[in-house]
Amino acid sequence: MVVDERQAAQTAAQHEMQPLDEETARFLADRLRIDGYCVLEDTVPLELIERLRERFDQLLEARVQADGPNRGANRYQMFLPWEPPFTEPLLYEHPRVLQMLEMILGQEYIMTYLASDTPMPGSDYQRVHSDTRLLFPELSLSLPTYAVVANLPLVDVTEENGPLELWPGGTHWMPQRMDLARLGPTMASRRLTMRAGSILLRDARAWHRGTPNRGTRSRPHVALVYTRPWYRFEQRPLEIPRAAYEALPEKTQRMLRFNTILG
Repeated sequence: MVVDERQAAQTAAQHEMQPLDEETARFLADRLRIDGYCVLEDTVPLELIERLRERFDQLLEARVQADGPNRGANRYQMFLPWEPPFTEPLLYEHPRVLQMLEMILGQEYIMTYLASDTPMPGSDYQRVHSDTRLLFPELSLSLPTYAVVANLPLVDVTEENGPLELWPGGTHWMPQRMDLARLGPTMASRRLTMRAGSILLRDARAWHRGTPNRGTRSRPHVALVYTRPWYRFEQRPLEIPRAAYEALPEKTQRMLRFNTILG
């Protein structure tokens, strides 16, 4: 019985790592273009999620002990180190994620952000915001996607533990600066619950906010940002030891080339 369960788990994990069929990939890419987000359900093996969560909790505890919250009440933004298990290729270049990125951003894209934003019990609402700036705010010009955020929850995201609230259906197309704090509460939004191991892909321009965590533990997740190669995300890039960078495949090096290479 145990052998059968292990074989079933291995088969499921192998299936999760395969690219999506073309019809499904096209459907999800269209959802991202129209709604500003899509969800790849049950994409990362739970064995990797458990390892990521164990190390993440250690780093978060050290972060909490060292300093206070930096994203509002009981909410911590934390950059993640380029070390195991965060260097697992399945985290930052999952076949399904890369498949979607090529459809949305084209063949050339880069990754320059590996971090997190964690609501602890007792956290509150964030302000409604976008994760990146408009390229030409002086013009009434809507542009194709140039930055995609990938959010990977390390626990199940429920209504109780602070799901991301997102305003779908066009906020990422807004061509000019607007009063998000005033407009957001008057517009339809969606709280994105999902299972651990799923991946949320969203246009970095889409309006969103964190919601209160009413649960009993933190709601950890890993955030990665991919952009077109000419665009620089306005956050600290990764710091990658040179030996680790040079050991990567050439395609991966190209994706990470605009980060800080140490040594």
